[in-house]
This record gives sequence, C-alpha cells and structure tokens, in this order.
Amino acid sequence: MPREIDPYYVQPEDHLDDMAAVLKPALEFTDADLERLSPEAKNLFSGRRHLGIDWLDRYEVVLKVTRSPGGCGCGVREGQQIVFDMRHKIKPELSDAPLCVHLMAPALSLFYMTFDRAAEGLNPMTCVWRYIECPMTGHLGQTKALAEVSLRTTDTHEPVVRRLLTEESK
Repeated sequence: MPREIDPYYVQPEDHLDDMAAVLKPALEFTDADLERLSPEAKNLFSGRRHLGIDWLDRYEVVLKVTRSPGGCGCGVREGQQIVFDMRHKIKPELSDAPLCVHLMAPALSLFYMTFDRAAEGLNPMTCVWRYIECPMTGHLGQTKALAEVSLRTTDTHEPVVRRLLTEESK
C-alpha cells in the first residue's frame, strides 16, 4: 500500500531534461526558455510526467444527484448519476440521469481543477468541489437539483480518496 506524503510536498528542482525534446518544439522553447520557467511551472510539468500519459483513462468523474426536491424540470431525480470520462465525454452506459445541460454545465470547471491538482499529485477532488448545483432558480430555487461530485477509478469504480502521486510513484 503506498504511503501518504506531505500534502505540501514540493518536488525537488527538476530541470525537465528528459522532457526537453518534447517540450521545446511543442512550446517553441529554447534551452534558455526552459531554464527560465518558474519552479511552479516546472513542478506542473514534472507532476504530469509522473502521472503518466494514460492517467486520463484511469479515472472518471461522477455527478450523483443528492437532492431534487419536487422534481426538477428536466426530470433529474435523487439517486441518479451522470458519469464523465476525464476528456469531458459522458459515459451513457454508466449514466442513468437525464442529460440536463443545467446540471452538467458547472462540471466543466471541475475538469480544469482536476487536471491542475492531479498534475501536482494531489487528490483532484477537494472539500470545496464536493457538490454542484443546478443554476436554474425557478420556483425560488426550491426545485433545483444538487449533486455530489466524486472521482473514481474506471476499472473498479472505487472512489479516489488519496493523492494521485505518492513517493513510490516518483
């Protein structure tokens, strides 16, 4: 079992030597440009390297409806879920909620946040991003659906509750 590491862990100085051949043409950088990158930017690139190229295929985001008082206008009901792959595509075979654009719209910001946090090796879901709500405020907001957000593995569907990078994966 991987051991936990300090949540404020900063990767040691990484000059990205093994990534230079890919980064320079992709970003139109010179060696000097790579050297001038801030420690935060280097840390971000370093974290993505450690996650591996297939990390997007290993996880999925689940919106599970926790509340839909009085029934939402789109037909979303408590207990239903919408499952996305990490490329923002809905997995219809795993989803049973109506595809409500109002409930799905707030999920886009989740993906941006998950990419940055995962690249840092952190658990992409935080207490701040545990729930989203439908922005439709009809009936004084009394019928809007609320959903719990979670990240889980695609193979076992186990929730991700730990950091994505551990000391052993570096």
